[in-house]
Amino acid sequence: MPAKKSAAVQALGEAIRSARRERGFSQEAFAAHVGLDRSYYGAVERGEFNITIDTLLKIAGGLGVRLSTLLSRARL
Repeated sequence: MPAKKSAAVQALGEAIRSARRERGFSQEAFAAHVGLDRSYYGAVERGEFNITIDTLLKIAGGLGVRLSTLLSRARL
C-alpha cells in the first residue's frame, strides 16, 4: 500500500505546476531549465516527495518567483 501523500506537499506541487503552466513550460523543458531529472520533477508536481529547501529555491528561481509566492499560492 503506498504511503499517504501529505496535503501540504500536494498543495505545493499543484502550485508549482500551475505556475509552470502559466509560464508556458512543458514539464520536460522546465525540468531541464532548472537542472532536475524530468521524472523526479514530475513527482514533485504530484506531491510525491518532501523536497529540500534547495530544490524549492531552484524551482522558484526557474519560475522567476520568490519561494514565499509559491507557498502563498499553495496556501501554506
